[in-house]
Amino acid sequence: MTLIGSAAPDGGASTDLVGNELTPTEARLLAVYEELKALCAEDLPPNASAGVRSALALMHNVVNGLALEYEHLSDLGA
Repeated sequence: MTLIGSAAPDGGASTDLVGNELTPTEARLLAVYEELKALCAEDLPPNASAGVRSALALMHNVVNGLALEYEHLSDLGA
């Protein structure tokens, strides 16, 4: 289950999970996390796949710690 703050016009979240407006830096961090999730779904060479999955795990800690998104990586198949 994914919980995200309210949506911005571009489709991204504009608030965190407790309702605070995202700072520009938080929005960028969330965008990096979303891009890494998208890359994990692609058929990448083994070394690229391992690196992207590792980066995703680190960014998962960041976005969850900042209450930008809440989900389990196991739910994503990562």
